[in-house]
Amino acid sequence: MKKILLLIITIIFLTGCTEINSLKYDDIVVNGVTKSFKYTNIYRKGYSYYLPKGIKLLDNTGVNDVLTDNQSYYYLYVDRISYYKKAPNEYQKNNSAFYSNTYKFGNKIGYLQINALQNDKYLIEIMYNYAKIEVIVDKYNMNSALAYSTIVLSSIEYNNTVIKNLIEKKKTKFKEQEYNIFSTINADSNILKYKGGYIEQDDNNLPDPDLID
Repeated sequence: MKKILLLIITIIFLTGCTEINSLKYDDIVVNGVTKSFKYTNIYRKGYSYYLPKGIKLLDNTGVNDVLTDNQSYYYLYVDRISYYKKAPNEYQKNNSAFYSNTYKFGNKIGYLQINALQNDKYLIEIMYNYAKIEVIVDKYNMNSALAYSTIVLSSIEYNNTVIKNLIEKKKTKFKEQEYNIFSTINADSNILKYKGGYIEQDDNNLPDPDLID
């Protein structure tokens, strides 16, 4: 019953009475945060998150999870170190970006930066709750991609005990700087090397989308 309710909420949020494409970027972020999901269905070392209907997990073998809505690839990075240390938001509004803003909801911080690329593509970088999603989209799909991203980021739940043990015992490959969520993409970033935001790889070698770590 809970899964059905969450699916209904997601559908309303993405396609509801007001067309998603007519909403302002800030409205999408606020709606996603205030309707944050308390249910998670993807589990990682030290955290879990909710993957809504309409987007699926493609790869979880590296530092980041790769998600897709069959239009674009979403790169999810979770900064457990910054969460554990409660690092302050180092991002400052970028006046040269297509769009840039910072957010604070309670004790959670975040930012949104959108940059125009070639061929009518846009790079969305959204950080919230000590995690970040990067995705390249067409302008028409920008709002729906932002909605999906906000739902995922706002649903992240951290396991303080596991994270503390990972840091103290230095298990696996847990490093002091896994990924800097406060830094934005530059011209040398790998994501900009992907044609149209799609990874050039053989989909037959991708892991099972239903795989849960």
